[in-house]
Amino acid sequence: MKNLKEMLLNGAAELGVALDDIAVDKLLAYKVFLQEYNKKVNLTSIIEDEDIIVKHFLDSLTVLAEIEAKKPAKVIDIGTGAGFPGLVLKIAQENLDLTLVDSTGKKVRFLEELTERLELISVTCIHARAEELLRQRTEFQGNFDYAVSRAVARLSKLVEYCLPYVKPGGEFIAMKGRNYSEEVEEARKCIKKLGGEILEIKEVALPGDIMHSLIKIKKTRF
Repeated sequence: MKNLKEMLLNGAAELGVALDDIAVDKLLAYKVFLQEYNKKVNLTSIIEDEDIIVKHFLDSLTVLAEIEAKKPAKVIDIGTGAGFPGLVLKIAQENLDLTLVDSTGKKVRFLEELTERLELISVTCIHARAEELLRQRTEFQGNFDYAVSRAVARLSKLVEYCLPYVKPGGEFIAMKGRNYSEEVEEARKCIKKLGGEILEIKEVALPGDIMHSLIKIKKTRF
């Protein structure tokens, strides 16, 4: 476990993220619970220790530098699955007010159990489809500082799902691979229609020669 701790600390430091001992312990407990739970419920195909650290935890932490830490930002993670990136962000930055949304009930139950086990507060787990949730909870529209998603959908579809949750001045941060150009061009019309503009596209490197990108879309109007 010591090597995994060092891998997590060093990898986070390279991303400009300083993890304290409490956050590290919670992330390692997260890893163990994920591996145990995954034996009975298919949460992820990434199950080896090092892969979880890099492809789930460090990948999620790339978003943290993009989130304003001075206030308890309200963050919604759409299609969170087993909690990525949202729950990792919450563990690293406790003052986030986090809402996790997924359409698979078994994954939401996992998140509820994990949140209780790690004694995390200000975390809401919701079993719903993103496009239906806004109709059920109209107060969510334009209510979040940040929406994040690592869901495997085209950017145009993610924008449609996520940007309506963001308040003017807030951001939707989409996590993508290295080949994002076509999706960005495809999504431009939808982004403009929903009151957004592309703020920045950042390429981020992870250990193992893994290159991912963060597409930051600012909400300029309703």
